[in-house]
Amino acid sequence: MKRLLENLDRRWVRAASAQLCEELEKLLRTEPFSEKEKVLMWTSFFPGEVDLSCLIEKIIGERAVYLPRSNADFTMQFLSIGNNWSAEVEPGIYGIPEPLEGGGVPFHPAVDGEDTVILVPGLAFDKLGNRIGRGKGYYDRFLGQAGMLQALRIGVCWELQIVERISPDIHDIPVHAVCAEEEYFLTGLS
Repeated sequence: MKRLLENLDRRWVRAASAQLCEELEKLLRTEPFSEKEKVLMWTSFFPGEVDLSCLIEKIIGERAVYLPRSNADFTMQFLSIGNNWSAEVEPGIYGIPEPLEGGGVPFHPAVDGEDTVILVPGLAFDKLGNRIGRGKGYYDRFLGQAGMLQALRIGVCWELQIVERISPDIHDIPVHAVCAEEEYFLTGLS
């Protein structure tokens, strides 16, 4: 899947990202997702990865938007961003654009999780909401924290990343919905 994503045409990724952001915006306007005030997402870095910049631009005035900072111990801290968010990011420990150190309001999973939608990346998703990440476990650890099990989780990927079946590990946390460039669907997870 990594090789397939790395070989996607950049023009297609740009156009499909805009289309996917429209689908995500529709999904975020449906219940129960519309009831949440905080949205956690990411900025694009890996070849072929969905670019959520257009979604950030559309919802930043409506909801609190947070981006992750990666730590060397394989944990993440999400920090809020403002209207001038593109000037509020810098390359992090892996070169991924992240909020400036010391910038933004920290997200506290135990306090904020219930009022949150988190957009979750992955290499592959299935119709039951299971996912395969990139292998370092950042999102699995973050989603496993107290409070985050109450957050609504949306897997974000291309249609080609939706597979028949994934056998999850015990630490894998499924998503409530999956959104791709052509459609989104609920996974039936309660």
